[in-house]
Amino acid sequence: FQIHMNPSQSTLTLEGDDIDRVDKAMQHISYLNSRQFPTPGIRRLKISSVVKCFNEEACVSIPSVEGYVMVLQPEEPKISLSGINHFARSASEFESSEGVSLFPELRIISTITREVEPEGDGDEDPTVQESLVSEEIMHNLDTCEVTVLGEELNQEQESLEIDMTRLQQKGIEMSSSSLGMIITGVDTMASYEEVLHLIRYRNWHTVSLFDRKFKLVCSELNGRYVSNEFKVEVNVIHTANPVEHANHIAAQPQFVHPVHHTFVDLSGHNLANPHPFSVVPSTATVVIVVCVSFLVFMIILGVFRIRAAHQRTMRDQDTGKENEMDWDDSALTITVNPME
Repeated sequence: FQIHMNPSQSTLTLEGDDIDRVDKAMQHISYLNSRQFPTPGIRRLKISSVVKCFNEEACVSIPSVEGYVMVLQPEEPKISLSGINHFARSASEFESSEGVSLFPELRIISTITREVEPEGDGDEDPTVQESLVSEEIMHNLDTCEVTVLGEELNQEQESLEIDMTRLQQKGIEMSSSSLGMIITGVDTMASYEEVLHLIRYRNWHTVSLFDRKFKLVCSELNGRYVSNEFKVEVNVIHTANPVEHANHIAAQPQFVHPVHHTFVDLSGHNLANPHPFSVVPSTATVVIVVCVSFLVFMIILGVFRIRAAHQRTMRDQDTGKENEMDWDDSALTITVNPME
């Protein structure tokens, strides 16, 4: 009994002199599809039989039999990209030779949803329904594309870069343009995570740059399964010139800690402070105290003057009343007649 198979494993030939053995061998022939996500559809097959007699010539004619194997739709994976999608870095980091990593904590996971049949015989209880279970699976990717959102990359002042040595070690290829970067090659999701962590954005002229936005999409089987669109926004933090910053502080020092200086001066523990601006609150206090004292003094003086004037008026009135009651005998002469 002999079994032959062509290199492409598309044709299987059985040879034997015992019909029963050939029949049993035919019953063990199976179709195998090693792809994790096989393409659904019909796989046609044909069985041709030849019977040879003792003179090695075909003496019996057996018609061919055609059939097919139906491959059902497999559970489609859901590829999800997640990570930090919004962060800010200083302008010096963008302008450095290393640049800024776009996907520092990127995670790639894939899940499928399966239908789980209930335990036991479902015909006994018609109310029992199949439940859906989501589980994580590992499989390969073949493409990841980074696209610039908004204006295209200005090759004279910005670029997307990656460590080509690390990329070649994994057997993955890269192509870039002003629109972004494309990474291709069949490899695991873990390897693609490592590669995407290496992508860095550089901009050596960030004076007029405030933010940049990018989009990442990964796929498998030439775009048959596509991930979600993972968008990243990076902001540029501009710092002021140190010299100008120092001059700005020196020009307006009174706004730094005004409450602190006022408390120190009023407490009397820093009277010898040579800072000219720290004396301003105490001088104002002295002026206010002097003004209030002068006002109180004027009020008291006015009260005394009013009381003195009132007393003088009362004294004048009393003197006038005494003069009215006195007899004016300056011209009075009494003559007494002694005869009477």
